[in-house]
Amino acid sequence: MGQESDWLEKYEAAVAYFYAEVPDAKTDSSAMHLFQGIIEAQADGMVPDTVLLDAYEKLGTLFLIQNAPEKSIQTLKKGILTARKNNLLDSLLFHSYLFMGENFFLMNQADSSIFYLNRAEAALRTKADKNETGRLYNSLGVIYYESGNYTQAVNYFSKAKSALLEDRSLDNSTATEYALFSLLSNEAAAWTNLNAFTKAADLYTQALELTIDRDEIMRKLAALYVEKNAPDTALYYLQQTEQQAAAGNRLHQNILADIYLLTNQPDKVIDLLQDAATKEMNPGTNTPTANNYRNGESFQLLGKAWHQKKQYKKALQSFHLALLSFDESFQQTDVFQNPTPGNVNWGMTDLFETLLLKAETAGLLAKETQEVSLHRLSFHTYQTAFDLVFYMNNLYDNEEARIFLGEAVRKGYESAVAAAIDRYKQTNDPNDLIQGFSWAEESKATALELARNEARIKEKAGIPPELLQQEKNLKFQLTRANRQLMENYSPKRAEELEAAVRDSKLALSRLYASYNDFTVYFSEKIAAERIEFSVLQSHVNSNNLAVLSYFFAADDIFCFTLTPQGLKLAESSEKATVTSTIRTLQSSVLNSRGNSRKDLESAATKAFQQVIAAAYREIEDYRDWIILPDQILVHVPFDMMLDPAGQFLVENHALSYLYSGKFLHEDSEKPAGGQTLGFAPFTGQDSMPHPAFEPLPYSGSEIDVLAGLAFTGQSATKTEFLKHSESASLIHLATHAFSSSKPGTDPFIVFSPAETDHLLYAEELYQLNLQNTSLVFLSACQTHTGTLIASEGLISLSRAFSYAGCSNLVSSIWKANDKTTAYISQEFYRWVDRGYSFPVALQRAKNALRNDPEMAQFHHPYYWANLVFIGNRTEPSPAWIRFWYLSLLPAPIILAWWLSKKSPGKPGLFNR
Repeated sequence: MGQESDWLEKYEAAVAYFYAEVPDAKTDSSAMHLFQGIIEAQADGMVPDTVLLDAYEKLGTLFLIQNAPEKSIQTLKKGILTARKNNLLDSLLFHSYLFMGENFFLMNQADSSIFYLNRAEAALRTKADKNETGRLYNSLGVIYYESGNYTQAVNYFSKAKSALLEDRSLDNSTATEYALFSLLSNEAAAWTNLNAFTKAADLYTQALELTIDRDEIMRKLAALYVEKNAPDTALYYLQQTEQQAAAGNRLHQNILADIYLLTNQPDKVIDLLQDAATKEMNPGTNTPTANNYRNGESFQLLGKAWHQKKQYKKALQSFHLALLSFDESFQQTDVFQNPTPGNVNWGMTDLFETLLLKAETAGLLAKETQEVSLHRLSFHTYQTAFDLVFYMNNLYDNEEARIFLGEAVRKGYESAVAAAIDRYKQTNDPNDLIQGFSWAEESKATALELARNEARIKEKAGIPPELLQQEKNLKFQLTRANRQLMENYSPKRAEELEAAVRDSKLALSRLYASYNDFTVYFSEKIAAERIEFSVLQSHVNSNNLAVLSYFFAADDIFCFTLTPQGLKLAESSEKATVTSTIRTLQSSVLNSRGNSRKDLESAATKAFQQVIAAAYREIEDYRDWIILPDQILVHVPFDMMLDPAGQFLVENHALSYLYSGKFLHEDSEKPAGGQTLGFAPFTGQDSMPHPAFEPLPYSGSEIDVLAGLAFTGQSATKTEFLKHSESASLIHLATHAFSSSKPGTDPFIVFSPAETDHLLYAEELYQLNLQNTSLVFLSACQTHTGTLIASEGLISLSRAFSYAGCSNLVSSIWKANDKTTAYISQEFYRWVDRGYSFPVALQRAKNALRNDPEMAQFHHPYYWANLVFIGNRTEPSPAWIRFWYLSLLPAPIILAWWLSKKSPGKPGLFNR
C-alpha cells in the first residue's frame, strides 16, 4: 500500500504540474522529473499499464514542447511498445501517434510523419472522446500543404476548424482562440496557393478579428498580394507591421524583396538579403544550413535579382544555394549537381520552382559562354524538376490537385521545350529534338494518365476486394453530395453538404493512403513508364502511322511529325495567328448550319496552310494519322481541312486523336467476352416525352445492328446502364447530352426520364470501371466539348469515359444531326465488322455519307465532321459485333432496303 501511495502521489503531482494554469520551465521540469520516476517504478510491477503509458506520453509531450524531437520520439516509442506488449487498446495510443507524427515533421522526416499521423487518425475512429481531433487534422493539413497538395490541405484545415469548434473539452477560451487563429491562417495560406485570393483574404480578416498576432496576418496579406502581382497593395500591408521588430524578421525581408522584384529593383533585393542570407551559412564549409526554409527563399530571391541584372553566373550559384537549403538530403556544393527526387520534402513546390529557375539560368549562361556542359546542366535540371513533379503527382490523391499542379508547371514545360528546340536548331542533334518532343507530350493529360495507371495497378496489387468496394461506396457518396450541393438553394443545407463533400474526400484520402501500404501498388505507380521514344517509334513503324504532335509555347506553336522515317520538326507557327484562324473555322462551320460553304472552305484552306502545310510533305503518303493536339486545336476536326488539291483530309486519311503521346503505345486490345450494349431513350415510339429533350426518331436504328442488349424508350434508363456498362465490350449511346465550356458546369448524358434520376454526370462516369470496354460510341451532342485546361486538355464527357478506362471512343464536337449520325454509325459498324480499324471505319462511313446522292443535303462538313475518333489505330476482332442482316442479305439489297426506310426529313430538324 505504501508503494502504491508513492507512485500515485508522484503521478497526481506530475499531472498537476503538467496542467499548470501558468506553465513555465519550473513546472515542466518538475513534471518531467516525476514522470521519469513513475517510469522507473515500473520494475516493481505496481504501476498500472494505462498510467505507465500516460507517463510516457506526457513526458514525450514535454520533450516535444522543449523542441527536443529525438528525445520525444525515443520516449513515445517506449510507451507504444509497452502498450502493445500489454495488449492495450489502440485507441489509447492516439496521442502518442499524434505527437510522434509531429516530432518527425519537425525533423523533416515526412514519410514517418505521415505514417504516424495516419495511425493517429485510425485510432481516433475507436476513441471514445475526440479531444485533440482538431490538432490532428491541422497536422495532416500541414503535411499536405508542405507537399504542395493545397486542395487536400484546405479540406484538412477546414475539418480541423470544425472539430475545434465542436470540442466541448476546450473550456479555455484563450487556448481555443489561439488554435482557431492558427487554423484560419493555415487555411488562408492554402487558398492563396490555389489562387483563390478572395477566400484567403476573408479568412485572414477573420483571423485579424481575434487580435492575437496582427503582424503575422499583415505579412501574410502582403504575401497574398505579391502572388496577385499587386506590389503597391502588398507594400501597404507590409508597412502595417512593427518596423522595429521587422528589421530582423526574415519573412518580412523576403516579402519586401519580392515587392522589389515586382517593381524591377534588383539592387535593393541584393542590398537587403545578401548579408542576411550568407550569415546563416555553415562556418568553414560556405554552405547554407540544410532545411532552412526562409534562408532558401532568400537565396531564391537573390537568384531572381541577379537574373534580372543578367548576371547569370551569380544567379545560378544563388539558385543552387536555395536547393541546398530546401532539401537537407542534398549536400552537393557543385553547381553541376542536382537533388534526386524520391522522397517527400517540405516545400516541394519551392524546390520545383528553384529547379526551373536554375535550368533556365544555366541555359542563358550557356548561350552567353558557349559552354556545352552548361547546356547539359540546363537539360538535366529541367528533367530533375519534371521527375519531382511526377513523384508529387503520385503522392496526390485527387484529380483536382493533380490538375492544379499540371497548370502550375505548364510554363516550366514550355520553357524546357523551347530550350530543347532552340538547341536542336543549333546542333541538328536528333536527341535534342527527341527531348523537346518528349517533354511536350509529357506535359499533357497527366491527371488522366495517372488515374488510368492506378486503375490498372489496383487490379494486380493485392488490394482486398472490400477496400476496393469501400472506395466505390465513398466515391458514390461524394458524387451524391456534390450533386445535392449543386442543386441546393438553402445556405444552412449548403454548409451541411459542403461538410459531407469534405468528409468524403478525406475518407477517400485515408483509403488511398492505405493502398500505399501494399508495396506493389506504390512501387508500380512510381515506376510507371514515362515516354519512351524508342517504343513510340517502334509502334509507329509496325503500324505504318504518321503522328502529328502540337505544342503551344509562349508565342509559338511547335509541330512535330513522327513517321517510320523518324521524328521531324515542322516550321513553327505564330500562336496568335493560328488561334484566330481556328476560331474563324469553328464559327464558319457552326454558323453555316449546313448551308453556305464559301466562307467555310476559305477558313478550312487557311487552317490547313497554317496548321498542317509545313508538315504535310512528311505525312501525306500515310493513310493513318494520329493527331496529338494542344489547347485550342482540341476543338477542331482536322479531316474538314482542305489539302492543296482542294480535297477534305477525310477523303485520303483516317484520323485518330489522343490526349497525349503517353497513350500512343498503349495496348488497346481488350479481353475477349462481354456483350454489346445500346441505349436509345428518345426513339419517339415508347419514349416518355420531356419538354427539354425532343424525340430522335433515327436513334433506334443505330443500336438495331448490335447483337447484345438494346434498350429503347422508357426501358433505356440510367439504372440499366449502370447495371450493365462495366461488363460490356461495346457501348453505344444514341441520346441527348449537355456540355458547356463554362468552368464549374458538369456535363451529362440523358437517359429515359421514366426515372427521376435520369442524368448521368461526368463525375459519375469517373467512378465506373470500363477497362474491358473496347469502344464507346457517343452518338449525342457535344460529348467532345467542355472546359479547356492547358495542361490537361478538354474536360469533357469523352474524357470521362477515357478516365473510366475505355481506350477508344467516337465522340462529337458540336450538335449531332439525328439522321446523319444514324447513317454514319451504321456505316461505321459495317466497316468494323469487315475487320477495319475504328478510325478507318469512321473515315469510310463519313465518305459514304459524302458520296451518297440520296444524302446530298447532308454533304456539308457540318453534318459529318463533328464525329471524331479518340484512341489508337486498332484492328478489332468483330466477334463482339453481329449485324444480323449482313448474314442474310447481299450488300446492294441491304442498301436499297435501308434507303427505303429513310425519311427525307428536314436537315437539322432533330439535333441531339
